[in-house]
Amino acid sequence: MSDVTNWQGYLIKSQANNHLICSKWILDGSCVFGHDSDYTTLAISLLRYLSIDFKVTTLSKIDEKISPEILLASTDFVTGDGGFTITCNEDASLYIYLNNHNSIELPTDNMSIIDSDVYHQITNAWQEESNEMNISQGAYVSSQQYNQNLDSRLSLVAQDNGQLIWPQRQMDAQGNDIQDSKVRIKPFGKVTTWTQLSAAGAPSEFAIRAPILGGVCTVMIETLDGPKGVFLQVDDQNLTPQIGDSAEIVVRRLYSQEGVIRYGAKAIISNR
Repeated sequence: MSDVTNWQGYLIKSQANNHLICSKWILDGSCVFGHDSDYTTLAISLLRYLSIDFKVTTLSKIDEKISPEILLASTDFVTGDGGFTITCNEDASLYIYLNNHNSIELPTDNMSIIDSDVYHQITNAWQEESNEMNISQGAYVSSQQYNQNLDSRLSLVAQDNGQLIWPQRQMDAQGNDIQDSKVRIKPFGKVTTWTQLSAAGAPSEFAIRAPILGGVCTVMIETLDGPKGVFLQVDDQNLTPQIGDSAEIVVRRLYSQEGVIRYGAKAIISNR
């Protein structure tokens, strides 16, 4: 039996060139997604895990339940023949395998039971939020704006202008153009401050889910490479941050607009 790895809030098991990633949550005997996860976020996390050993991951087939655009913006994968296949299961799990697919048993002993009422409320809230008729009353972000520099936001790609600059911008503090020299920031850092917003105080794009979650939490993280950023905490981590906590930056669902899920970088506390 293969060992179980806790990775970015998920569980991973590997056997040779077969790799399983799944949610850590279980309900009525079935593996279910956390409050801001789906097949796309699972695939991103598993590809990032595999990239530790594989310099470039070639993918031959991507399951239709996964957004290839978000996957491309979040990882270093390339498409081509003779590569890995990503196949989604009926539950909150998927496989990435090379050549032949072998089943791997779910690590149910490592899973936790999710609150049934909250799970069903969040599931229904996402369905309501994803309705094309649902329009946020806050600042409108068009698809063109959202897709601009998407790889920078999801993959933490910074500009190297003598010091690392993230998020990317056209000019430095002196008004000089920044040269197009880019480097990926390591997705680890420390919490320097945090804020808990009540449901009433949360931005309107979270208005449907925030009351169920008891508000939203934001954390400022100083990355190991220097740049700082403010991130939402992942929705299924019921943990109050503390200054000095170690954190990892992962990809999760942010909100839905015009019937399309918007993904973004979020923070997960990793030392507790």
